[in-house]
This record gives sequence, structure tokens and C-alpha cells, in this order.
Amino acid sequence: MNGMGIVIGIDPGVSGAVAVLSEDGITTYDMPTVEVRGKRKVCPHGLRSLLCHLDPTGPAVVDAVVLEHVQGVQGTGATSAFSFGRSFGIVEGVVAGLALPLTLVRPQAWTKALGVSRDKGAHRQAAANLWPAQASLFARVKDDGRADAALLCHWWIRQRNAA
Repeated sequence: MNGMGIVIGIDPGVSGAVAVLSEDGITTYDMPTVEVRGKRKVCPHGLRSLLCHLDPTGPAVVDAVVLEHVQGVQGTGATSAFSFGRSFGIVEGVVAGLALPLTLVRPQAWTKALGVSRDKGAHRQAAANLWPAQASLFARVKDDGRADAALLCHWWIRQRNAA
């Protein structure tokens, strides 16, 4: 990463994840959640804590937070769409509250730029290919949020280097 700080990628859903790309490679964290009346929700306090403590040896220099700019999916119910939008808003609000540099990118834009299909298995494979030493982070079917978060970091680095 050529002397850069860190890049954080975030897949904002309750099954999403946070990826941290640094000189040391890629690390992923499942999205912090809390159960409220039997439903999992993104936990703002957990996310804030995670983002504030990325580097236990000192304050981390964050070059970018890349957040997948999602919108409602056609064919989903109103409750599901509201829940997904709520998760996105919590993540965006926590990042803004911490005054971290935010980049929003639509899924269609980053997947096209990286040449990956809509298939989540392809996302997991692409992430494993980019970071073979950490391929185990993307091994399970439910690790697609981790893969997406990691690929968002990779997309940002490519965009920055192309400029």
C-alpha cells in the first residue's frame, strides 16, 4: 500500500462485515449486531468501538472508509427494505460521527470495475485470490459480507492508483 494508512471497506447489512486493509494485509470483522425483540440489528455502539480500536498500538490513520451504497431491492417487503436502509444509515452515521473520510460506491460500479459477477461465491473466490494467505476468511458461504468488504478496499486502492 506504499506507506498509506488503512482503508476500511464496509458491507452494511446485518450479515455484512468490516474489512481493514493495511500494510499487514487484510483483516475482517463480522458486522457488530445486537438482538432486539428477536431481530438482529446493526449495533451502533459496537461499530463505533470497532472503528475506534482498529490499531491497539496507537491511533490508526484512516485514508478511506468505503461503504457500499445500497438501495432497496425490488421484490423485497417494506419491512425488509426499511431494516436494510436502517443498517446503512447507522453505518453512515457512525462513520460521519467519527469524522472518517467516506466514499460511497454502488455495488454495480465496484463489481463492474473489478470484473466480478453478482454471484456471491465469485466474490468470495476473488477475495481469496487477492489475499491467499487470508483465504480462510472467505471460505464459508456466509463469508460473502467479508469478501464484499475486502473487495471494496481493493476497489478503492485501484481507483486511487488509476487517478
